[in-house]
Amino acid sequence: MIKWTLSILFMMISSSVCFGEPVEIKSDSLVVEHQQSRAQFDRNVWLKRDDFELNCDRLVVRYRQEMGGEVEQAEAYGHVTMHQGDKHGSSQEAVYQQDIGMLTLIGEAKVESPDGLIQGEKVLHNINTKETTVLQGEGGSRARFVIEEDDLNRKEKDAKSSTEGNAP
Repeated sequence: MIKWTLSILFMMISSSVCFGEPVEIKSDSLVVEHQQSRAQFDRNVWLKRDDFELNCDRLVVRYRQEMGGEVEQAEAYGHVTMHQGDKHGSSQEAVYQQDIGMLTLIGEAKVESPDGLIQGEKVLHNINTKETTVLQGEGGSRARFVIEEDDLNRKEKDAKSSTEGNAP
């Protein structure tokens, strides 16, 4: 009976419109609190949907029973990492809000892409549009964006400065 309930819950979460596409969640442990419409995945948690992946120590999923198990919100805790396309991020915690498709990375949050590195106390990443926004932290910490020059631009600048340095 318990295995059946867990299988049904996992199928509801996996086929939920939460992320638009089927979601696969794996972990070492799963506890379901059906009365509270909550499932908790513990240890080595891995969530995948399309090109989006999330890893963490614990994932708490709140779902709507009356909506066929549709995920309402997911909260990730401990060693949170995310990957989507060429973006890679990390934080101490994260919250995914299904209704707006937003992942909020919280606590020493950062997202790195070929365009550079952004950091802040909170970083918002829209899973649908892949747009990332940095928010100032509560303690007055500032948002940070580091742009690294690509090799071509660096070589052009080096060549130009060496030519200018040799002028008569």
